[in-house]
Amino acid sequence: MTAKRNREEQLEALKRLDAYEIRQITDMKELHADGVVLSHKKTGARVFLLLADDPNKVFTIGFRTPPQDSTGVAHIIEHTVLCGSEKYWAKDPFMELVKGSLNTFLNAMTYPDRTLYPVASCNPKDFENLMDVYLDAVFHPLFYKEEKIFRQEGWRYELESEDGKLSRNGVVYNEMKGVYSDPDEVMARAVDEALFPGHPYAEESGGDPDFIPDLTYEAYLDFHRRYYHPSNAFIYLYGDLDMAERLCYLDENYLSKYERLAIDSAIPAPKPLAAPVSVSRPYSIGDAESEENAAYVSLNIRVGGQLEPVPYNAFQALDYVLLKAPGAILHDRLIEEGFGDDVYGGYANGIREPYFRITAKHLRREQKDAFVRRVRELLTELAEDGLDHEMLLAAINMAEFRAREANFGSYPKGLIYGLQSFESWIYDGDPCLHLKFAGLFDALRSKVGDNYFEELIREKLLDNEEYAVAELYPVRGLTAKHEAEDAEKLSAVKAAMTAEEREALIHFGKEMKAYQDAPDSEAALRTIPMLSREDLAAENTPLCYETGTLGETPFHYAARNTTGIDYLRLDFDVSDLPVEDLSALALIKDLLGYLSTEAHSYTELSTLVNLHTGGIQFGIDNYPDLADFRGDRRIFSASVKFLTEKVEQALNLVNEQLLQTLFTDEARIRNLIGEIRAGLKDTLLSAGDIAAANRAASYFNENGLFRDVTRGIAYYRFLESLSAESARRAFCERAPKLLRETVVRGRLLVHLTAEEADKEALLPLLRTLGERYPAGGKGEVRFRLVEDIRREGFRSASRVNYVARVGNFRTGGFRYTGALRIAQTMLSYGYLWNEIRSKGGAYGCSVRFGRGGNVVFSSYRDPKLEATDKVYEGTPAYLEHYEADEREMTKAIIGAIGEMDTPRSAQMSGQLALAAYYSKVTDEMLSAERREVLTATPADIRALAPLVREALRYEAKCVIGNESAIERAEDFFTEIPQLFAKESEETEA
Repeated sequence: MTAKRNREEQLEALKRLDAYEIRQITDMKELHADGVVLSHKKTGARVFLLLADDPNKVFTIGFRTPPQDSTGVAHIIEHTVLCGSEKYWAKDPFMELVKGSLNTFLNAMTYPDRTLYPVASCNPKDFENLMDVYLDAVFHPLFYKEEKIFRQEGWRYELESEDGKLSRNGVVYNEMKGVYSDPDEVMARAVDEALFPGHPYAEESGGDPDFIPDLTYEAYLDFHRRYYHPSNAFIYLYGDLDMAERLCYLDENYLSKYERLAIDSAIPAPKPLAAPVSVSRPYSIGDAESEENAAYVSLNIRVGGQLEPVPYNAFQALDYVLLKAPGAILHDRLIEEGFGDDVYGGYANGIREPYFRITAKHLRREQKDAFVRRVRELLTELAEDGLDHEMLLAAINMAEFRAREANFGSYPKGLIYGLQSFESWIYDGDPCLHLKFAGLFDALRSKVGDNYFEELIREKLLDNEEYAVAELYPVRGLTAKHEAEDAEKLSAVKAAMTAEEREALIHFGKEMKAYQDAPDSEAALRTIPMLSREDLAAENTPLCYETGTLGETPFHYAARNTTGIDYLRLDFDVSDLPVEDLSALALIKDLLGYLSTEAHSYTELSTLVNLHTGGIQFGIDNYPDLADFRGDRRIFSASVKFLTEKVEQALNLVNEQLLQTLFTDEARIRNLIGEIRAGLKDTLLSAGDIAAANRAASYFNENGLFRDVTRGIAYYRFLESLSAESARRAFCERAPKLLRETVVRGRLLVHLTAEEADKEALLPLLRTLGERYPAGGKGEVRFRLVEDIRREGFRSASRVNYVARVGNFRTGGFRYTGALRIAQTMLSYGYLWNEIRSKGGAYGCSVRFGRGGNVVFSSYRDPKLEATDKVYEGTPAYLEHYEADEREMTKAIIGAIGEMDTPRSAQMSGQLALAAYYSKVTDEMLSAERREVLTATPADIRALAPLVREALRYEAKCVIGNESAIERAEDFFTEIPQLFAKESEETEA
């Protein structure tokens, strides 16, 4: 039966359903799907179906949840509904599903005005299980009967003894402390307050740490009662499902149990601003950081367009042309004229009233008015003189390529379609609105020459008084000041308590610990639905690749269904380069495409790339050597995706950048380095777990050292060093020579992911590819590591910590087995989750076991430091005493297989095959690992204890985090440097 015939039969079955009324049917040709909008007759629940021939099925239930304050109640409910329900009364069904399902997506999200609960799976039985657990969770949560759920995930006071210090803890509380350690988040909060006074958007739906403790248990329950009802529900289903059966199940098991309510949850249009608004907020920097040139200024203009496809997409094109493209006019002109290290922003959509933001970071406070004035002058010039039409067309082409490609990596495309549908549906618009693109891009192209985009700038960005100017100014030690003030408040709270209240709090703490320590009963665990081992595929999906040569050039080919898009990657082996060259090569990778070439300016080059390809990217990656755990294979790469008929243009554009890039524009290179450094600084603050883990691994492992010097703390230090003109000039002289040493014939391997017919069409051109590069090859390997185990604590203005500890088990003679896949899932979502997140209050934690032998423990947005390391230390003992019955063991096996079988896009699948080739991972090895997973016993898990103990023996530790916390734990470290030093003064000629 054809997919279309099946969809026609499904539509007929849907029309026969008595409980629902069909409101709209849309032929979604672009998605090869049919969109059906229905309403549940009894409750008014809204339903949107996408009937598609895709085995990766998706379910999402969402609710409009406009906040009335900044206590984070919507966010805390998002966490806590998944902590047990009437039907599934284990303490953490979410984690049980993570550990024991074949889900391809499982999470929940809090937006400024809605909360969504999506799940996905390719296994029909598993999908039905996930769907039922989520439905029971949102409608029948256990937190009405157990306040400790709220206290664990939201916030709680902690007092261990009568003379102890009162403190606060809670997962969401600590998560949001981490969020507000990021200046961009502080800015976003200030902007929302200024742009939307009196509106739900003026409040922080995720929760402001200063206001989260104001949330009472009663107010939290009231919020759930008000909004979590079918009459306020939006239900989305996607994939090759029996939709009529699923809707009958929904009605019979959930929706029909409720009566219709009149719930006032509609998101109102914000009231017009009477006049422009200006706000100013402080943000914290470290004691060693300079307050000079550290301000942020942002111009934010309400422009609308959320429910209007043409302006909605036109503003995204303007976003690219003005701010994001190489040569983007606002971005480049403002930086060239001295307005900060980076200028960014764009069309902030997905809300009731989108706005356009233009933000500069790292400028002087006194530049605020000049910045706003200059932005308006530049916009006026563009409106009067016209935009670059070729650049606009390139932006539209790029958007169309991405829409047709529908490549969302490991995320199910049905998930992304669902999230996009909510961007109109939640505001009572058509859920198909942002999914339909037939004719849209042609309509946008037709407007390029008729002054439409210029008028959009004039009308929406210039002749519009509804805007806010927000400023952030740096204050050294502000985090420590807030901590001291909070400590005083807590002391006052404790002093105001009666003896009975203090005793009750101490008693509650003991009850809380007992609740968290108590394992789920067998009966509770058995409520969670689970597959059997028979439901699991016995074999891996083969890696499926071919190797050969194109003349003398090695060739790696992965045949995949790519829907006519070809993915080409040119890899240059740089394993011989000394460590001092790797940071420079990483910077070259970041600069390519943003510098002019011998043939084109960088603006012209960017336009050509977007007109003829789906994008060109450069990378620098490493692949562990399974024969030598201390070594790895290091690759500098150029990747391009294109339609087959565009191969000549694609190759010419790649080679132009590799062979003809000019490093002579020192002023532009200085500005680009500042922008790259600013972006990496934000990453180190907001995702410090990865950087800390790479740094810890760098003490003894070449893989870790490579990552540290090309994307971590060492790379940031390298970028800092280029603040000095002499160092920057030396880089500009070295860069073209290094690139010439890298891009040579003898280093090259060509990888292609494409359909077989396209490969055959491409081969004649690919066979001559090696001839385009100069002769040359690899030299002797000069990258050798001297082991230097350290325990570093990098102090910053963050309010939370990222705690990493790394070791290796290969030195102890241990080998990688499938049992480690089970342990990785079981520990990350079991032992570590319970100790570090549920009890400790961290937002996240994990352990990773690599085939090369590395064991990486890390925590994320963690209020603790030494206590977290002690949990890592306790892992071998936990493993030694591991016991599991058949059901528990099966659950652990299912979780491991689920991670192994994650669906991937064609491009990702091809990249995985290439990585396997480099690391010498074979189908036979993967099959053996799978057999080890499927046949694992508790004894196999217990046998891992010595392996983990060997890894922990390294004592390689790195923490990025709170300055005061690291200083208090000074004896834990060998050194405690500042994460960000005061930048050196520039001396320009």
